[in-house]
Amino acid sequence: MKKETVIAILLVCVVWVIYFAFQAKYNPTDNQQQTDDPAKTEQGQQTAQQPPQTPQTDGAASSAAIAANRNPNLKEEIIPFTAGRFKGEFNSKGAVISQMYLSGLTEGDALVTVPDSGFQAKGVFDFPVYFTTNEFLYGSDLDKAVWRVDSKSDTDVIFSINISLNGTPLEIKKHYKLNGKEYSFDVEYTFINRGYADISLPQLIVSPADLVGPKLDYKNRYNLLGGISSVNGSYEHMEKSGSDILKRKQGSVDWTGVASRYILLIMMPAGQNAIEALMDNREHYGYRTGMLMPSDTIKRGSSTAKLFTVYVGPKDKDSLAAIDQRLKSAYDIMMIIEPIRYFVIWCLLGLNKLFGNIGWSLVVFSLLTKLVFLPLTKKSTDSMKKIQLLTPQVTAIKAKYKDKPDVMQREIMALYKENKINPLGGCLPILLQMPFFFALYSALINSIDLWNAPFILWMKDLSMPDTVAAISGFNVNILPVIMVVSTFFQTKLSTIDTGQSKQQKIMMMAMPVVFIFIFWTMPSGLVLYWIMQNVLQIANQLIVNKFGKVK
Repeated sequence: MKKETVIAILLVCVVWVIYFAFQAKYNPTDNQQQTDDPAKTEQGQQTAQQPPQTPQTDGAASSAAIAANRNPNLKEEIIPFTAGRFKGEFNSKGAVISQMYLSGLTEGDALVTVPDSGFQAKGVFDFPVYFTTNEFLYGSDLDKAVWRVDSKSDTDVIFSINISLNGTPLEIKKHYKLNGKEYSFDVEYTFINRGYADISLPQLIVSPADLVGPKLDYKNRYNLLGGISSVNGSYEHMEKSGSDILKRKQGSVDWTGVASRYILLIMMPAGQNAIEALMDNREHYGYRTGMLMPSDTIKRGSSTAKLFTVYVGPKDKDSLAAIDQRLKSAYDIMMIIEPIRYFVIWCLLGLNKLFGNIGWSLVVFSLLTKLVFLPLTKKSTDSMKKIQLLTPQVTAIKAKYKDKPDVMQREIMALYKENKINPLGGCLPILLQMPFFFALYSALINSIDLWNAPFILWMKDLSMPDTVAAISGFNVNILPVIMVVSTFFQTKLSTIDTGQSKQQKIMMMAMPVVFIFIFWTMPSGLVLYWIMQNVLQIANQLIVNKFGKVK
């Protein structure tokens, strides 16, 4: 074989190998897996293992490969920060906030990044950018790559990395700006076209994170996490359901985020809204939400920046509104009980300054509400006694018109009217106390001020059931049993003979038993409040039965 022929064959082989090596660069929609071993990749190139893929969820393929790091000695770097209520650590691997504490809460410093949550999730505040929905679900090379640290201070860090997007060099800068605001900071992404052709960003998905603390028992129904978003001005709680691994909601997206029992993590674009909200719908994979941004084209040598405001703080309407009025919907508290809820929290925290214990403050609050409603309670008791005195006449009317129920009802009501009796008067105090009951429930469920609120003995956290033991997965609680016993005695003392049928009497006495199923998993503070109301009502009824007189 001639020398020229051999050289030509070798050149063809080299071109062939180079061409297919370039084509084999990481494509996030491929079903191939990459390797983390640098020895198996080009020198200096950094890749991340791609997890097993499901069928493509994107309409068009997009390619994003991490370009060679110019500094072969680039190491993972931890950068501590402190700004306002925030303190924690940045990590150059993935350009993330690997640890964040929120200070000044009831518990002191609450850890809001929860990597050991039990979910198959990162548990860090990564604020990543994705170019496909497959990357959104399964991650990308950018998550595991070590980013350069361009600048850093106690409150300001800029990370950067070079990638190849559809064959065009692109530099991404991620700038964290902890601006000293109470519960917010900014994250800005800058995309710089380093190539010789225009580059399109047809799908750019920005995500806050997959979890938010504080660390709790997430199996408990009160501690469940959730994805949240605002689409077309409407609050969306994106629960996991159905068989789709990805949930999507098209429209004008103001923000997306993750909600725990007490803390909200929300990411909101500045300048333009997103066009679609997404959420990871896989059962055990956290609650990652994301926003699909409008398509963008970056001309060669140019750049584009996208700024986002991040809220990390309690479910407090004033704190949310201080950042942006559009965030108020994330408060998600019923407007009907909102004023009473604020009043209840204000009273409990005020009393807590005197007693130093939320449990005793709750006992005193129960006593104060009973005193406020005492005139109504007296009026109710007098009304029931009057009804009892009319029982013989009511019985006679029922016997006379037993075959004419409409006439019977009219005659009984006429008798009550003649004696100035409201048959519903006995229910009025209970009905008026129900808003306080629901407001207290909302306060114990969502207010971080009452988180881990202790009382005495076995009651260590009034925001949770007072479980003392678990037998074969069944939680044993004491307060609901005490509540049922007190309700039984209270019902027995206050029930009067008004000619009720035997079935009605059985129903009245069976109600306390029904309550035990309703209150078994309620926060113990709520059950304690109900017990106190029962005890005070029993005391009131005993006094009325002994000394009360009705004309």
